[in-house]
Amino acid sequence: MHADLLDRDIRALLPQLCEIRHDIHRHPELGFAEHRTQGLVRRWLEGLGYQPRDCAKTGLVADIEGSEPGRCVALRADLDALPMQEHTPLDWRSVHEGVAHKCGHDGHTTILLGVAALLARHRAELRGRVRLIFQPAEEGVDGGGAKVMVDEGALEGVDEVYGLHNWPGFSRGRLHVCAGPVMAQVFEFETEIRGRGGHASQPQVCRDPIVAGAALVMALQTLVSRTLGSHEAAILSVGTFHAGEANNVIPGAARLSGTIRCFDAEVAARLERRFVEVCEGVARTHGVEIDPGLESGYPVLNNDAACADAVAAVATELLGAKAVSREGLPMTASEDFAYFTRHTPGAYFFLGAGEPENPTQTPGCHHPDFDFDDRLIETGMRMFMGLVGTRTLAAGTKRRPRRA
Repeated sequence: MHADLLDRDIRALLPQLCEIRHDIHRHPELGFAEHRTQGLVRRWLEGLGYQPRDCAKTGLVADIEGSEPGRCVALRADLDALPMQEHTPLDWRSVHEGVAHKCGHDGHTTILLGVAALLARHRAELRGRVRLIFQPAEEGVDGGGAKVMVDEGALEGVDEVYGLHNWPGFSRGRLHVCAGPVMAQVFEFETEIRGRGGHASQPQVCRDPIVAGAALVMALQTLVSRTLGSHEAAILSVGTFHAGEANNVIPGAARLSGTIRCFDAEVAARLERRFVEVCEGVARTHGVEIDPGLESGYPVLNNDAACADAVAAVATELLGAKAVSREGLPMTASEDFAYFTRHTPGAYFFLGAGEPENPTQTPGCHHPDFDFDDRLIETGMRMFMGLVGTRTLAAGTKRRPRRA
């Protein structure tokens, strides 16, 4: 695509795209309830000549065919907001109590809307096919929207799939990507300990779930250090411990919750098995019943090596070699884009959004003061357009079969 014309079109689009981003931010919606956002996206796409189709309740998928044959590249943006309160003084702050775009999905959606406009304007220069995927419910609602989209065929016929995320922990003007594991598999546990309550003056006739719970917390801290070797990595954190209401009563039950994160499916299976075994052992020791309540969340997000290399190459041309890094990766956050890369080769990458000198001073994703940096709209559009231009023309790569 002609660089001068592309530059002109991007500059012309940016003011409108910023307004759209602010509008989406002002009207946030939770996962599988993004009805207004879906309508906004649909109207934009239809106005450009696309024929979007519904997918995963409140998601949309739209294709554009180039003037010449080629491969099919999919680009994904997420639509949903978080169940959080807006704490910023912005003119475009959320109008919905307890719901806010505190992860930047409003920006991701806007980037893909901009790409849709550029592709429509430069269709004559496009080879192959591009699929635009606007995905609902990335933030963990009912198992995530990506899995639903894959199950409903959003990736059928696609050769490669790409996604991006703003990241305030990385300096603005930098891009981070790596091959292999890039984000973690996550387990969540809501563990219930059932004992026998009674008066605190007579513990001998009780089965104290607080003591058993305290023992379980300490035993779980050995799960990583005594299950895994030095070449393996995982994190286990207990986040809550609730029990009792009075200082002279031993309660009948206690509850723990927390998370386990790792980067390898075999490691995940071992940790899952040992978690259950530890719960059973503590239960026998203390004469209580323990329901582990361990549930698997998103799988490991693995980047295909060739796709990650393509991202790095495009970013190097756009930002310069010194601005492209794998530092900070893999990270122990999780993402349901993992379901896309389990099905089809692809890559997920991060656009730095933090202050260049000290990115940690910038409010991070899921922070009450977070707001997407509008300067990343142009960078994201250029990255996606660069990937379309290189990957739809990529030779010698046959479409890979669907993975289990």
